[in-house]
Amino acid sequence: MERAGTLPDTMNPIYLVVLNSIAFAGLFAGVTLLLSFFSGWTSLARAYRGGLATVTDRVWMGSGGMNRFGIPVRYRNCLNVSVGDEGVQLSVFPLFALASPRLLIPWSDVGACQSYRLLGLMDRFSFRPVLCDVKITLAGSAARMVKEQVASGAIRRALAAA
Repeated sequence: MERAGTLPDTMNPIYLVVLNSIAFAGLFAGVTLLLSFFSGWTSLARAYRGGLATVTDRVWMGSGGMNRFGIPVRYRNCLNVSVGDEGVQLSVFPLFALASPRLLIPWSDVGACQSYRLLGLMDRFSFRPVLCDVKITLAGSAARMVKEQVASGAIRRALAAA
């Protein structure tokens, strides 16, 4: 018989399940916060938080990456990219969106554009927003979509409207 105030020799398995769940949730949240910081998403959110009024085209669950401190952070199959008359909208799948709000980068702030094919197979489109030193690289169908918008003169139309 145990005395009051002492711990039992074996822990109830339900406590282990609860503790493991809390530890996993905390670790997941911490990693998500670190990724949003190192990718530059948090600094972009200070200047570009918002959403499109009208969406011309979109790619759900696309891929891309961001680079702020020389540490590339990849968003594989969890990046939602939309384009409209106002600019490019970026958002992350809600499960990974902790500290990563929806961003709207106006066409007038899309600078240093570069379109290329990696190994001659995979489309890439990279740009740097004017107000932040973050390199954004879109891949696949998202890259093709933004490249087509830039080629169609969306940036020139946005500058003429301003």
